[in-house]
Amino acid sequence: MVEQAHPDLAAAAVAGLLGGAAFAAVLEADLRLTGRNVDDLVILGRPFTRNAKRARRIGLAVHALNSVALAALYARVERRLPGPPWLRGLFFANLENLLLYPITLFEELHPAVWEESVARYRTWPAFWQSVPRHIAYGIVLGFAFDRLTDAERSGANGTQERRGAVRVDPPSVRAFRPSARPCL
Repeated sequence: MVEQAHPDLAAAAVAGLLGGAAFAAVLEADLRLTGRNVDDLVILGRPFTRNAKRARRIGLAVHALNSVALAALYARVERRLPGPPWLRGLFFANLENLLLYPITLFEELHPAVWEESVARYRTWPAFWQSVPRHIAYGIVLGFAFDRLTDAERSGANGTQERRGAVRVDPPSVRAFRPSARPCL
């Protein structure tokens, strides 16, 4: 199999922003549904300002940058992950969540936590509240990245590349495809 030397970073950026928007939508929904203030946007933006509304706006910008950076990493490893695109994205995003969650051991150092602008993150309810957000990010990331890079892999002659290699159906598969010519 021929591998691409460089992943498509433009596709990764767009897919990351789309995944980040899905994450933010689920965040808003779960904040309203649970009533538990585990607001990642405040966590990301609060170190830059004391104003809560401004912290959310800054946090949204930081979240967008994080979404793009994580998508760039995904673009580097997605070929090595098993399953369909949505499952690769879901696995990747939740692995990231699991690996980075121990950072909550230092939550008392964060101004939004010690000022009680947000609830504590180092709890099981807070952890489980983060899972649907990462599910949304991952599924959208995987699906969008695949669709965006799929268009580039398709050649003008109708052959399609997958993960950097030209897809060629074996004769047994081609034999069962309908012919372009009608049978008379």
